[in-house]
Amino acid sequence: MVPFKGYGRLTRSTTLALAAAAVVLGAEAAGLVPPDLTLAIAVGCKVYVLLRVLRARISPAYLLLWGPLAWFFPVPTALVLFVFGGRKHVALAAAKKEVNRVAWRLCDSPDFGGNRCHLLGDRHGRDTLEALRTQIRGAKRRISIATYILSDDAVGRELIRLLAERARAGVEVRLLVDAIGSFGIPLRLCRPLRRAGGEIARFNPALPMRGKGSANWRNHRKIAVFDGRAAIIGGQNLGLRYMGETPSNRRYRDCSFLIEGPTAAALESVFIADWCQATDENPMKFAPALRERSPHIGQARVEVIASGPDCEEDPLWDAYVKLFSECRESITVVTPYFIPDQTLFTLLATAARAGRHVKIMVPRRSDHRLLDFARRWYLRKLKEAGAEILFFKPDVLHAKLVLVDGEHLVIGSANLDMRSLFLNYEIGAVVRDPAMVAEVSTLIAGWEKESTRYTEDLYRRSRTWLGRTVENVAHVIAPLL
Repeated sequence: MVPFKGYGRLTRSTTLALAAAAVVLGAEAAGLVPPDLTLAIAVGCKVYVLLRVLRARISPAYLLLWGPLAWFFPVPTALVLFVFGGRKHVALAAAKKEVNRVAWRLCDSPDFGGNRCHLLGDRHGRDTLEALRTQIRGAKRRISIATYILSDDAVGRELIRLLAERARAGVEVRLLVDAIGSFGIPLRLCRPLRRAGGEIARFNPALPMRGKGSANWRNHRKIAVFDGRAAIIGGQNLGLRYMGETPSNRRYRDCSFLIEGPTAAALESVFIADWCQATDENPMKFAPALRERSPHIGQARVEVIASGPDCEEDPLWDAYVKLFSECRESITVVTPYFIPDQTLFTLLATAARAGRHVKIMVPRRSDHRLLDFARRWYLRKLKEAGAEILFFKPDVLHAKLVLVDGEHLVIGSANLDMRSLFLNYEIGAVVRDPAMVAEVSTLIAGWEKESTRYTEDLYRRSRTWLGRTVENVAHVIAPLL
């Protein structure tokens, strides 16, 4: 079986569409297109935009943004939506489903029980870096790492050096970076690993495109798997802003998790599927690794949830809907960006009104100011519903944690926003382990001491005409952020 058959065809069709749009725009600008044909092209573009927007499972506000643009600028709007507006791709979903089917068949069935979990929650990310060092040095056969950002700094260079050492020792080393998230990393950064025999691949370059809308499909997953027996997942990228030896107040406050046991093999199968998508390699090449089963070494059940444009549905969103719907006592959400869709927002508001303790923790100021404006409406409405809103003050809070009823813990790379839930490739895991839940609860309680509660004074500008206007505009375009 050849994975992702037809990618070349998708690329050619996309290239032709872009070329055709360029010709049409040029001809219109030069006055070479008859008025009747111009009208027909404009109507066709408007219909295309309308159909794409109606099929998008994001927000009704999506139409308020694209509708006026399509009315006044039909051809450019249709082109932008074609390039950046895709959410799912049928051919890609079918190809990836086949890769996953092969993976699950070879490993019989995913085993999520019998794991041992360790929280890596040091303020400066030193324990995450040390865990990576230890696992890389201890790997005997395979190292598989996927990251959104690989930085050209002390951390990035050190990890590349360690990976190169293991590659020279005969270990299979594969490093997958997102082509946009890690855009601009110099060749010299990765050259030592390539020369040592390691493999590096870029996930989904913007050009050439692999289907309509694919330029906006980013692999936001952070996965590191070692010999199929241990894995590290969380929100931390590979760079000084996320982890390091020297304490820094400029470092993001984040955490990761070391998982040892059968779940590591399930995470490795997700990596292999992504690697095959990026490189067009046959997943059967990885059959020996996929057939391996790790022994049970603990009591934790850690269920892996992979979500993205290659999934027929939205598994991570479905998991949140189920957990929020079944909530009996409390919901705690820690996220750097809070822009839920209408369904999740309604579930959170309903839970708060019903007397459940709903707690939302976000950074006082994130690294995306527009997202901070866009979240204001959601936070104010939840506060009015009875939810507790906390703003983390010292650093940029970058952790992604959801805790429901003190029993179910969701970890991984996904923010609670529409981009993570409906667009990006994300990895999540539902942890059912009392010891780990207690440890994470203690971590969040420590963050609460460094946070301030929502007051109207914090958003004083929202009561002004200009403030409300900016807030409303940000709320409308939130599905695109």
